[in-house]
Amino acid sequence: MKWLRGWAPALRMARREALRSRGRSALVIAMIGLPVAMMSFVAAAYDMHKLTPIEQLTREIGQYDAQVEWVSDEPITQTSNSAWNLGVAEAIRESRPTAADLLAVLPPGSTVGQLAEGGVDVHTPGGISGVGARGVDLTDRRLDGYVTLLEGKPPTRNDEVAVTEGLAERLGVGIGGTLRTANPEYTYTVTAVVEFPSALGQIVAFRPGILSPPVRWEIDTPSPVLLADVQALNKHGIFVKSRAIALDTSIMPDDERPAGGDAEQAALGAILVVLIMLEVVLLAGPAFAVGARRRSRDLALIAAAGGTPAHLRRIVLADGVVLGLAAAATAVGVGIATAVLTLPLFEQHLVHARAGGVRFFPAAQLGVVALAVGAGLAAAMVPAFTAARQSVVTVLAGRRGVTRSRKRWIILGGVLVGTGTSIAIIGAGTNATAAIMAGLVLGELGLVLLTPSLVGLIARAGRWLPLAPRIALRDTARNRGSAAPAISAVMAAVAGAVAIGAFLGSDRQQAYDSYRPHLPVGNVLVRQMAEDGAPEPDVARISDAVRQTLPGARPYVVQSIVCADRAKGHYCSIDLVVPPAQRCPGTGDPNRTPEERDRLAAEDPRCGYQMGTGSMHVAIIDDVAALEAVTDASSADLAPARQALAAGGLVVADPKYLSDSTVSVTVMDWREKQESAPGTPVVVPGAVLPSGTQTAAFMIGTPALVERLGLGLRRDMVLAAVGHVASPAESERLNAAVHAVAPDLNIEVEQGAQYREEPVIWILGVVAALVALGAAGIATGLAAADGRADLATLGAVGASPRVRRLLSLSQSGVISGLGAGLGVVAGLGTAAVLIATLNAGGDHLLFDEAPMRVILPWDTIAIVLAVPLVAMAAAGLLTRSRLPIERRL
Repeated sequence: MKWLRGWAPALRMARREALRSRGRSALVIAMIGLPVAMMSFVAAAYDMHKLTPIEQLTREIGQYDAQVEWVSDEPITQTSNSAWNLGVAEAIRESRPTAADLLAVLPPGSTVGQLAEGGVDVHTPGGISGVGARGVDLTDRRLDGYVTLLEGKPPTRNDEVAVTEGLAERLGVGIGGTLRTANPEYTYTVTAVVEFPSALGQIVAFRPGILSPPVRWEIDTPSPVLLADVQALNKHGIFVKSRAIALDTSIMPDDERPAGGDAEQAALGAILVVLIMLEVVLLAGPAFAVGARRRSRDLALIAAAGGTPAHLRRIVLADGVVLGLAAAATAVGVGIATAVLTLPLFEQHLVHARAGGVRFFPAAQLGVVALAVGAGLAAAMVPAFTAARQSVVTVLAGRRGVTRSRKRWIILGGVLVGTGTSIAIIGAGTNATAAIMAGLVLGELGLVLLTPSLVGLIARAGRWLPLAPRIALRDTARNRGSAAPAISAVMAAVAGAVAIGAFLGSDRQQAYDSYRPHLPVGNVLVRQMAEDGAPEPDVARISDAVRQTLPGARPYVVQSIVCADRAKGHYCSIDLVVPPAQRCPGTGDPNRTPEERDRLAAEDPRCGYQMGTGSMHVAIIDDVAALEAVTDASSADLAPARQALAAGGLVVADPKYLSDSTVSVTVMDWREKQESAPGTPVVVPGAVLPSGTQTAAFMIGTPALVERLGLGLRRDMVLAAVGHVASPAESERLNAAVHAVAPDLNIEVEQGAQYREEPVIWILGVVAALVALGAAGIATGLAAADGRADLATLGAVGASPRVRRLLSLSQSGVISGLGAGLGVVAGLGTAAVLIATLNAGGDHLLFDEAPMRVILPWDTIAIVLAVPLVAMAAAGLLTRSRLPIERRL
């Protein structure tokens, strides 16, 4: 109680000071409250979308007691959490179970319902497109929570369906309208609009039994399905997801209970909170310094009247408590209100599922309040200790001392930067995200400690500058205790935005560089997905459909290899033989460890694997002109390929199969459920496609080669050189046109590598810019308060009124310019180190990816480098030109 009585006067003074300096108080509340409001918003949004066990289970099985899936005719082992469909089945069930089969193994008095999920092709206003599909009985009230009837009446006949709002809007149908499916072609009447809370997509709901497997069964039993019941059903080959076990894991065996939270995620969250709080302290610290500087005379008078340093510290720290509480109350209210107002947008466009309810995570909100108060105290800590150590005589005389950087802080800052860099590099090498973030935090703390010395070093260049920037640099160096945090805040925000932007941009560029197209970009492949014995499609009509749908398309017929007898279930192919000189060293060598073989494979180009390139393993073409559709190489580059095909040879994509302009092939004869040994190698003329060529097939041949090998052909594909990437509307029209020819045709359109810009890069740039502007504004206000006496002196010696405006402009430019410049360098350096570490690890070689390149995030850099200009313009416009006249003792 004595401790509280000691704080009561300080808190009253802090409240009075906050009301007196409303502008500064509002600024501090905003600086603390914005990140706190963000954390409050995240906590509330997380709690709304984090489903409870009962909510999650209701969305999966409705009100039923359990969900089962009959997967085997033999007993199975269901492992891990016995409420989930995880386990091992020795033999897959071949026949589709019926409700009667299931009821025969369930307790007497049980009832069952059926659920199925899949996809279906439907006719759209533009053609044919695939949508989601579910088989569900909408009249079953026990499925409440799994599906919600919004409008209309449930389908009761097999020719009736329900649709979601998104699909109804896309198709332009309402209740009473019709929906047409393709393959098979059927027309349904729409009787209802429904919603699946777990999936807010475009879905059509059929009556049970319409969709093909996989099918899940919902069971309602006279008593809860416990562990013994699950094990009994496992003996029949049935996986079980039990409501009783999912809601009460205490009835599960100890070794099967769900594990605790992820320590890595918890550590990452803690590090992110530390980063945010560090940024808050750096931003709000100078604002508290402004207050302490303006109250320095009052504090000196308190000290002269007998106040102790503890009293002075308590007075300044009370500002942090009062403003922290005000920021917490405002931020929590704003965060929760924003989460509630944006909930429909999150559900529809981000999560694509309904939230569990409107809630705000009270425990987390209390933690947010504590963080806000703690941030206020931490931000006021340095000004409080500075005020307690100030010289009473110096302050009352209106003088200020000179601040110098202490060597121990410089050494400590260098050590933290080096240690943080090492930890981040080790974390990047081991894919430990928490370690990377911890290293970045340490590195940022080190840069914060080094910033005052960097400011002093840069300030020495002021001697060559005009008057206003020279005074601005001098004041920045003299008031490092208040200027350095603002510069550090700008640097930290900019460095984080630039580092993340560079890394994300580099990662996207690596995915772009590593993309392996299955066809030349823009080309279209239409092929039959059927058994060898099925009738061949009408390739002439398919070619006409492609020409009519895609302007400028040049379709060619492509054939596939089959066995000579073309028996059903009988499949033949040809394989390439690697010449001895081109074989990967260590392959099949039992004397080498897997690690040695992997190392040899990474180091030797002969171990490269390119069989994944191309949509087809082998393409047989009648017309050599079809090479323009099979590959994107130029006519001159394809001259050797045309010669090899004319000689009855084979063109390959990988040069390691070529030896003295020949390739060796074997015939593979596959029988149903068994593989026969490859035949004797046959040497044929060969050629290789030019390096970097996009190709639709790994091997290209002619009918003459197939005849020589004693195999047969099927004319079941059309490959078209289009010259442009088909739009979504063109793709829908192509689907409809091809479907009119035959329903069992598959269409593949090569879109090419799609470089998708990360919106977060722009967001980071804008956030960093706002932080930099706020920090520059705070520092400029502090400099104006501290430099009032200097401005009066300038006015006394005859300086023009615009000098004050130029000085304010220069002070803002120094803070924001130094912070933005240092932040860009630090951010790019961080990204470069992480990318170099990842490339040195060799994971890109293991996954056959291009190395990661440092891509400069020019959008982010442009935004943050424009901040000094904006800050200077704002300072110049908002600062009064009239110089103050003060009386000094």
